[in-house]
Amino acid sequence: METLDRLRSISQGDSSICVAVLDGPVDRTHPCFQGANLTYLPTLVPEEARSDGNMSMHGTHVASIIFGQPGSPVQGVAPHCKGIIVPIFADDRRRTSQLDLARGIEQAVNAGAHVINLSGGQLTDFGEADGWLQNAVRLCRENNVLLVAAAGNNGCECLHVPAALPSVLAVGAMDANGKPLDFSNWGETYQTQGILAPGKDILGAKPGGGTHRLSGTSLATPIVSGVAAVLLSIQREQGEPPNPQRIRQILLQSALPCDLDLPEESQRCLAGKLNIPGAITLLKGEKMAEEFSSVAESEVTAAACGCG
Repeated sequence: METLDRLRSISQGDSSICVAVLDGPVDRTHPCFQGANLTYLPTLVPEEARSDGNMSMHGTHVASIIFGQPGSPVQGVAPHCKGIIVPIFADDRRRTSQLDLARGIEQAVNAGAHVINLSGGQLTDFGEADGWLQNAVRLCRENNVLLVAAAGNNGCECLHVPAALPSVLAVGAMDANGKPLDFSNWGETYQTQGILAPGKDILGAKPGGGTHRLSGTSLATPIVSGVAAVLLSIQREQGEPPNPQRIRQILLQSALPCDLDLPEESQRCLAGKLNIPGAITLLKGEKMAEEFSSVAESEVTAAACGCG
């Protein structure tokens, strides 16, 4: 995670950049969120996080990776950005319908989100989705909102939605050495619209206090969402209007190939590995990138959840 520490030295996010987290309930009383600018949007899922709830644990962990405050038990990637919490997974059920997911996406877009983090999805045969969800993803594209979604933890050449839908940025999981984790999906569509990010033993907040480490594409996803938010913040600091779809393009264009033992494993690398120095080089030019003395990768871990 050394590269993320270097990114924090450049920017910890701009308060005008907004990231929505569509997940389980989030324990906003956790010490890592003290001082964070988080707003809850009402949904059919109860707002209160349960210390023993699986989805509260998932949502709190994911949100802390992005919004954990400096000096707290969990230091997030974009702690100074504005956060919108949209609970779509309830503790009494791991799944939600594509319709409710679509509603959550629409709520986030209408609330002004620049980036939407979805650490979940539904396994499909060919990356197909209901019309409701297709329309919600199209709404993101039309409003220049970046939807970042987990590739899934099935360990197969298979696709999740919304990760496989057009204009979405899919996220797979890799270890600290940049090797794809065995459970991370690698369907064909991800070869052009997916990147790997750290997804093993990722530190995050636990509801009720304390921290723990989890692994999965669910946890790699908020790392990418946080990096995207910081890159948008740098755009703003440069006097440019935030352009989420441009940031998506930069993240894909700068992705690094995996150093794999077998050539046939290359598709497991998706379009490549998250390359923060390379992304900053494309966004800001060589001078800014000099602050990174080496091209390293950041790492996250995930616990996937399904919707369907």
